[in-house]
Amino acid sequence: MTPRRQILLISVLAVAAFFGLRALPDTQCAFLHADHQPIIVGEVEFCGVNEEANFYSPKALQFPVELKVALSADGAKGELSLIKDDGQPYLVNEIALSHTRKVHLHLRQAGGKRDYAHLHPVPGDDGFWRFDMPARLRGSDLEVYVDFADARTSRVMLAQTEVKASPAAFDAFVVPSRNVILSMQASSTVAGTSAALRIKLSGPEGKPLKLKPIMGALGHMVVFSADRRLAGYAHMHPTLEGGEYAPNPTLSFRLRLPPPGTYDLWLNLNDGQEELLRTTLVVTP
Repeated sequence: MTPRRQILLISVLAVAAFFGLRALPDTQCAFLHADHQPIIVGEVEFCGVNEEANFYSPKALQFPVELKVALSADGAKGELSLIKDDGQPYLVNEIALSHTRKVHLHLRQAGGKRDYAHLHPVPGDDGFWRFDMPARLRGSDLEVYVDFADARTSRVMLAQTEVKASPAAFDAFVVPSRNVILSMQASSTVAGTSAALRIKLSGPEGKPLKLKPIMGALGHMVVFSADRRLAGYAHMHPTLEGGEYAPNPTLSFRLRLPPPGTYDLWLNLNDGQEELLRTTLVVTP
């Protein structure tokens, strides 16, 4: 291929990539779901009945942003930067609010108990976003994911990286869960199909559970591959089905099922205190 044809091919690919990114839906929920039709009830947002989340690998999608993460020597503090394709970091004014927050940071323990935390780093004037590392994740190697919305284009950006951690010098005390997942029912378990995942909850010792908004929704759920064969995640919000405010509430999420395997489903909820609960889903061929 002649140099002239190489230049032409590169130019065509660059233009196609530019318009491809411009064609992406305008909001986080629209990108992480299909056919965005949110329902607002009392200032709480539910995903529309035709929406479904997808399991994405940010690296495979090649967004024009690079995620860099560094931890303090004792593992108690962390900072991240989001580097644009021009080499400059995203500053706070360049990122829009998305589900009441600027940046959603997902930390997943690589191996071990496969623990998880959903954080919101605080921006600094130097282009770094800083966060406190949850005690249960200190000393662990981590899979790190972020999602945020570019304020100029309104496009959602996803990025991922991995972090090697120095061993922690203490044993973290793990606070036991207060609330309980009573059951999780999936309308389908076949890879590539659309599934409704219905999670029924109970309060402590069988007491009623009253869900309160968390980041503008009644819950957030994140999905990871349990055996790490497939790097990536899905970030979901509930649809409105009517059982959300029952004494034993049921939250429903819609997901285009990923490839076969076992997946961890982490539910982030609020009943006056934020809490993370985990269940698993086995996707079949």
